[in-house]
Amino acid sequence: MITSTGNNFGASEITLKDFQSEKVLVLNGKFSFNNKSEAFKAASVLEIYVPSLSISKSGMSGCYIMFEAEGKLYGTTLKTWVKDRNTICVEKLDYWSDQTDEYTIYFVNIYVPKGQRGVFELGKPTRLTLTNTTSNNRYDYYQSCYIDENWCMIALMTSSYSTESGTNDDIVTLDGFPTDVDVELPFVGDNINSVQTYGTDMLKASIKDATLTIHQVPFGWGGMPRDHFLYGVFIRDKDNI
Repeated sequence: MITSTGNNFGASEITLKDFQSEKVLVLNGKFSFNNKSEAFKAASVLEIYVPSLSISKSGMSGCYIMFEAEGKLYGTTLKTWVKDRNTICVEKLDYWSDQTDEYTIYFVNIYVPKGQRGVFELGKPTRLTLTNTTSNNRYDYYQSCYIDENWCMIALMTSSYSTESGTNDDIVTLDGFPTDVDVELPFVGDNINSVQTYGTDMLKASIKDATLTIHQVPFGWGGMPRDHFLYGVFIRDKDNI
């Protein structure tokens, strides 16, 4: 775990799961903060101050921002990068402060050193077998998965989406995916029915014990065709298998 020593936008102490080496930095976790604070209003870039990181400066990566408005979840992606060994930066977007007082940022991403040179070895992809135990929704219209000893990556996309009456979880087993991943992240909608000018529809999702859960899918969310997607880079907790 890595715990922040401070930030410039008024958030409380931030704790993130981390994997660090001289080649990569992977962060997993989420935190929420009030977007009405004077510190947030004054910040041009969100800065999180941390103990010394394994890389001194990174190329551009991406994280997620999520918020709730009128009982629905929305959000988008944000740029993020390592400024120096003690500072993680996140792009500031504030299009929605008239609709909500709180933003939540999700880190499920990887940073690599900026200006890295040398021979890059391609990772071997892993083909997963997905079985939906609760509905007919397919999450493997497109799939990509890479499994490293210490972390892994998954990208999934739907080609159609339908919901049963009521509000239910959609549960999908990921055969071939590591069982030592325990993470929360957004499930990103394609925005066709969204009223948001900026951002897109979202739902909360989690992966644990090689099982993907899309939480509390409301009736009418989705439809056909729908290119919803899920993407993240996750730390493997091999001590808790």
